[in-house]
Formats: sequence, structure tokens, C-alpha cells
Amino acid sequence: MSDIDPIVGHKTFRNEDGSFRHEPLHESEANAVMASIEAERARRADLMPTEQDAARMMCSAFQRLKELGWKETSYGPTNVEVLLIEPGSSGIHRGIRWKPWPEKTWWVDSDWPSVPCLFKPIGDDHAQ
Repeated sequence: MSDIDPIVGHKTFRNEDGSFRHEPLHESEANAVMASIEAERARRADLMPTEQDAARMMCSAFQRLKELGWKETSYGPTNVEVLLIEPGSSGIHRGIRWKPWPEKTWWVDSDWPSVPCLFKPIGDDHAQ
């Protein structure tokens, strides 16, 4: 045990079998994460200084994803697993909608509710 770089928390990892494990988070790692977060916040502020700039960027990103083959979820299939993008998440997730439109709830990993804005059939890479 070293007081030079104390443990200030824990990191959580998902194992291949779906279970989780926790490992110590040292102060130096936490400081590096926080510095990275602050640098990214400053980059976003420079890139999009106003709400209007951010709204335009969001619209441009939405349009670009549609150019890459993504479709609005209101047109998505029912009972077919697809790829999903949800506002506020940088991930692309597998999900499914069990009830037809106008139901707006999709499910990620079959048990996590999601309200995505775009979907894409799995294996549909024609627009990249």
C-alpha cells in the first residue's frame, strides 16, 4: 500500500461472460480522467460557443448519420434486432422494439429501455 498514489475509488469492467469486476482507481488515474473531461469540455465550448452553434452541429451530425444509412426510429421494424443511436450516448447499441409504432420505447440488451433517434439494420454498411 502506498500513500503516494492512494486509491480514491474503483473501476468497473464487464467480463466476457457478462459479469462485472472492480479494480482500484488510483488518484493519478482519477486526475487524468478529470483532466481529459475538462479538455473535452473546453474543446466543445470552442467548437460550439452558443446554443445555436450546438443545435446546428447536432442537426449536421443527424443529417450525416442519415447519409450513412441510418433512419429515424419511427420507421423502424418491430421484433427485429437493429443498431440504435440514442441522444446523449456515444455508443451504437443492439436493440429491438417489441410493439409497433407509435410505441417509441426500444430495448437495448432486451431489458434496458431506450428512446433512440436513429436505427440501422445490422450488417447494413452500404453507406459508409
